[in-house]
Amino acid sequence: MPALKQWPKTLNLTGDPLSETHTYPVLIVDDEKPIATIIQRLLEPKNITTEYAADGEQALLKMRQAATPYSLIISDQKMPEMTGDALLEKAALISPDTARFMMSGYTDLSAIIRAINNGAINRFIPKPLDKETFIRAVLDAVAQFEADVEAKRLFEQAKTQNLKLFELYKELKQETQKFEQVMDGLDAEIAELTHRMDVLKLADLKDKKVLDRIEQSMEDKKLLTQDNFAGFAAQVREEVYIQFQDIAIRNGLTMPGKN
Repeated sequence: MPALKQWPKTLNLTGDPLSETHTYPVLIVDDEKPIATIIQRLLEPKNITTEYAADGEQALLKMRQAATPYSLIISDQKMPEMTGDALLEKAALISPDTARFMMSGYTDLSAIIRAINNGAINRFIPKPLDKETFIRAVLDAVAQFEADVEAKRLFEQAKTQNLKLFELYKELKQETQKFEQVMDGLDAEIAELTHRMDVLKLADLKDKKVLDRIEQSMEDKKLLTQDNFAGFAAQVREEVYIQFQDIAIRNGLTMPGKN
């Protein structure tokens, strides 16, 4: 025989259950309205909202039409048309997380065993009610339900946030890949520019040496006499033209023709 679900005796995740305002209502099902009224009066000071159904069909209709789920359904066992264990078994299909208490003034052991085996009830409440024990059981069940709802909400929120983070990660990864491609292109351009600068430095060095040779040649020619200056001038002009033509070719320029 499976054990009844044990509600924590001192469950208090968000504060004192005795002073909290509870979000989800409790549904009381009993064909004897005075009994339901007594239960409502017991729970009202504990900030628990209650609703009433006179029979099983009315209770199931309320559960289907409810804007928010009930935290707990408390049903009497002996009712016309539909017994409490039958009602709670159907209620479990509509709202599996809603806690389910079965009350009875009779020791209908077979009904209790059947309800337990079918997972229909979380707790059996004998009549007449022990007020203190009953109130504590209800508060613990309500607190457990609300904790489960909050845990599910946080889980769904975490899933949503994780999905957003995953999408952001993919976007950042794509942007990173684009950035790396741009940087690779810049590295290639920088390498090409560096190579060209090295070539130009070498070219400048060669040009400087050529100009130095030209200058030295001109200095040497200063020692010549005026008599052979005309011939020397033509010779220097020819040499200078050849040297500058070589510089121009290496730098992609075209020298004008000799006069």
